Amino acid sequence: MKIKFDEKTATKIKDLGEADLVFDFDHTLSEENTAVDACAGGISRYRIVAVDKGKVPKEFDATIDSEFGPIYYKGYGAYFFQDEMYTVLNTSYNLIELRSTAELLSPNLLIVDFRGKTSASF
Repeated sequence: MKIKFDEKTATKIKDLGEADLVFDFDHTLSEENTAVDACAGGISRYRIVAVDKGKVPKEFDATIDSEFGPIYYKGYGAYFFQDEMYTVLNTSYNLIELRSTAELLSPNLLIVDFRGKTSASF
C-alpha cells in the first residue's frame, strides 16, 4: 500500500518537521471523545496526524509507504484503503481530497499536529 502527496499537501506535512505520521480514521488521537459512524466500519474522518517521534501508539500496527517514510494505521482498516492512494488539492474549497485509482476516498483529508497532546479516554 502506498500514498503519494500532491505538492501543497507535501508542503504542509514538511512544515510539521520531525514527527511520525499516523493515518487516524476513528479519532483515536483526539483530545475529545468524538462519535464514530459504526455503519461505516468505525470511520469518522480520514486524518494524517503528526505524533512525537517514536511515540506511535501500539494499536497503529500497520504501515503505508509514502515519501515521508511509513505512515502508521490500524491494520484492520486496510479494508477501507486502496493499494495506490494520492492527494489532490480541491482549489474550489481549499480542501485536500484523498483518492485512489478507483474512487474518491475522502473529500476532506485533514493534516493534524498532535505532538505533546494526550488522547481522551473512551
